[in-house]
Amino acid sequence: MLLFLRKLTPLFLVFFTLCFLEAGIMAEYSDARSRGGGRSFRRITPRKQAPVQQKQMRQNQKKSGFGRGMMGGLLGGALGGMLLGSMFGMGGSGMGILPLLLLGGVGYFLYRRFAAKPPGSASPGYQPPRNASPFGGGSAPPPPPQEPALSGLDEGINEIRATDPAFDKDYFMEVASDVFFKVQAGWMRRDITSYEHLLGEQLATEYKEQFSEMEAKGELNKLENISIRNVEMVAAGSKGGEDFITVLFTANLLDYTVDDKSGDLLAGSMTEPVKFAEEWSWARPVGTEVWRLEGIKEV
Repeated sequence: MLLFLRKLTPLFLVFFTLCFLEAGIMAEYSDARSRGGGRSFRRITPRKQAPVQQKQMRQNQKKSGFGRGMMGGLLGGALGGMLLGSMFGMGGSGMGILPLLLLGGVGYFLYRRFAAKPPGSASPGYQPPRNASPFGGGSAPPPPPQEPALSGLDEGINEIRATDPAFDKDYFMEVASDVFFKVQAGWMRRDITSYEHLLGEQLATEYKEQFSEMEAKGELNKLENISIRNVEMVAAGSKGGEDFITVLFTANLLDYTVDDKSGDLLAGSMTEPVKFAEEWSWARPVGTEVWRLEGIKEV
């Protein structure tokens, strides 16, 4: 706004000078001039000059022929305005046509500056909000967070917890690891007595048959330096009135067979470890805590 007023200052100064000159001349002919007509807009009061500056200006005007010529031109313009004002005014007291033209020019400039601006146009520096909706109404709401999809294992554990809310996956893995070592130790002794209560009926029967065959042949299968590399639950769920869980064991060990009397090596290696992976599956009736090892599958 201040920049706009600075641009209009020269027009205001010329307009005020002409009006003052015309008023001074017209005062000698008429005292009925209205002080409000054509002066409804607010003007900025000019600053008074110091006496020294006024004196210098008067001396410069006396010395400068250009100043006298300029004043003569202004007086001539004012006289012309007076005559034109008398021609188009009311009894010689109307405003000259030159001030009217200036007022018209200023009014047209103001109209072009403010009123002629197309509606809805934005200022050059305006930038729409980054998240603004193209149809208005502010930024679009963020999409609701999506819950991660459950894996098959998680769904199976939830099925078990539907009837056993206190089921603890980590605790079950600890018990499964203990059973793993107990079964391996009993296998080397050809004895199922210490862990038969942990086996399902079918698996226990198969173990007894294998032990009988090994004993008849006089063989012992040695499993030494067992090192479990990974234990992972790979399946879980409920089906047919039973809960089931499958655990994958990955391990290294020395696996060899000897004669039970002489100790001679019959198969395998006493020094070269072998790696194996087996899936051990447990099951229990729904609503009980009686887990049984039902099967072992080599992967």
